[in-house]
Amino acid sequence: MNGMKGVVSGKLESLKSLIPGHSGREGIGLDEVDGEFRLHLSEKVMRGMERMEEIKKEFSEDGKVVILAPMAKSIGRLSSLGTLLKSDRYSYSVLDDKIGGQELDRLYNFDMTLLEEVDKLDLMVEEIATSDGYDAKVREEIKRLEQFLDEVEELLSKRSELLKLA
Repeated sequence: MNGMKGVVSGKLESLKSLIPGHSGREGIGLDEVDGEFRLHLSEKVMRGMERMEEIKKEFSEDGKVVILAPMAKSIGRLSSLGTLLKSDRYSYSVLDDKIGGQELDRLYNFDMTLLEEVDKLDLMVEEIATSDGYDAKVREEIKRLEQFLDEVEELLSKRSELLKLA
């Protein structure tokens, strides 16, 4: 990879260390690590979506129907994001000579930022759950979740733009 092999190898080891069960695992390549990393992110988002569905059901059973439509919208967006993350695979190795070290670092940084953002999801969903169905509080937390989803989608868009330039 024209001098990129060491850089890519370091990124590979860093990504592997973030995926449960893959740290120190030998013999897996970039494509597999990337796929597992995407799957890991997707699973985190899908768990958030499933928790939102549980909360929605609880609120519905409690007769708090006013906030169900905004929750359904967020659930749909989480589902779409989870699917996108799972299917949006790229490979550091496919980039080969098309991308330089600086661009590779930016791509890796996008992934690390994405992981940090997805890690915030559980907390945001639990804020909705612990709002006790108080309409104004739930609406405020759902609005925060929607803004969060906007930011994650923007991050994915910027990452895609970087890949198009390669």
